[in-house]
Amino acid sequence: MRDERFFVPYQGPSTNAIYAGKHWIARKRDKDVARTVVAQAVQTELFDRPVALHFVPVIGRRARPRDLSNYTYAIKLIEDGLVHQGVLVDDTGAYVQSIRIYAPVVDRSQEPGFVIRIVEMQDLETPEWAQESLP
Repeated sequence: MRDERFFVPYQGPSTNAIYAGKHWIARKRDKDVARTVVAQAVQTELFDRPVALHFVPVIGRRARPRDLSNYTYAIKLIEDGLVHQGVLVDDTGAYVQSIRIYAPVVDRSQEPGFVIRIVEMQDLETPEWAQESLP
């Protein structure tokens, strides 16, 4: 089972930018920047089995902490960049079966970004508590 880690020096805009009505041209620029940074930072072979993605924000120089949910826009852009770079087959539920965002690491000597861990999964691991909680 593969388990690899990467640092991607990109935090992108906050998810709040989407709620503020960010124009589609600006969103395309965000996507293009994320693809470029992922291509430079992540050099590995294709993960052709389902994976779990783990993201740890790094609050580096000139960066401010955000609510965890405000990292989701940047995480989506990075995930799309991983597909575009040929690291992931696709970002559908058949391939990306779990995404987890952890509390940030604060290290002012670093560039802001994300530590990303990609872990191959054996099978879809739906938590038992989800089934138990259905009405």
